[in-house]
Amino acid sequence: MSHQDKVVAPLSPRGADGVPDDDMMVEVKLRLRLDEIADFEAGLLRVSSARREPAQKELRRLARKIYDARRARDRLLDNRLFGEPAWDMLLALYFLPASGLMLTVSGLACCSGVPQTTALRWQTKLIEEGFIERGPHETDRRMQMLRLTDTARDMLEGYLARLLRCEGQIFNSEPN
Repeated sequence: MSHQDKVVAPLSPRGADGVPDDDMMVEVKLRLRLDEIADFEAGLLRVSSARREPAQKELRRLARKIYDARRARDRLLDNRLFGEPAWDMLLALYFLPASGLMLTVSGLACCSGVPQTTALRWQTKLIEEGFIERGPHETDRRMQMLRLTDTARDMLEGYLARLLRCEGQIFNSEPN
């Protein structure tokens, strides 16, 4: 509502007899208060629309950035200091299929940045925990494909969405 649309109280509303009209004053004050409430609610709507849920494309982009940053760190520092192969596998299984890359058991092992035997142990653990599942390749039954379970996908999307909201709060806030 614009400033011009607001009701402005007269200095001293008077009834037909020239005596101040209390009912009219109450009505004017009520309208002014309703204008304030409408402005407040409009502000809340602007804030809540700014906090919309991120699109899956944004979440995949963030997962890719996290994954790429981890690979860059591994090139600079010994990955044994910071290794989290299970996390790397979950990130890869989240963003790579959207770009058309389905991961085999050995392909996912490569994404983890650890030796194949270590990666296979982590894959088994992730399957046992219900985060990933195996399935046959569409054309080559000798190969096993891996994908996230719905539970793992929901967990990752919730985590990535919180990171995006935090990023917005951190980088969009005014310095003290």
